[in-house]
Amino acid sequence: MAKQMNRAEHLAENNTNISSGASKTLIVIKWMARVYALMIAMQVFIAGMATFTNSDWTAHTNFAHFFVIPPVLMILLWFFARPPVTYLVKSLILLVMVILMFVTAVLSFKIGVLSAFHPVIALAMFWNAMKLARQAGARSHKDGI
Repeated sequence: MAKQMNRAEHLAENNTNISSGASKTLIVIKWMARVYALMIAMQVFIAGMATFTNSDWTAHTNFAHFFVIPPVLMILLWFFARPPVTYLVKSLILLVMVILMFVTAVLSFKIGVLSAFHPVIALAMFWNAMKLARQAGARSHKDGI
């Protein structure tokens, strides 16, 4: 089923002509998604430091507030340049995952099992960010930018 979805996405995107502005926007989205994936890796490192060295979660908590910015910017870019809708969907998925991360962090004290989903969502966010970067890079390369 997943391969069929990926094939359908691939066919839909490759049959769509996009403007040069949208192609340039894809380059920006590609780099924003790469930076976002790097931010996630840094956040995991900070969590590891808090877990295994000093038990101070201040840096992890403070850095988390920046995670809403890249998906929101990617969504706004989509509305200005209108690349294929798959980029909007993937950016919205990242935003929903950020919200879920905050929910699992806040409610984990009341509902302990939610804390187990926190790192799982982080893995999914990293995977989706890398997938978005790869897709945007392939499309911008295909369009000759």
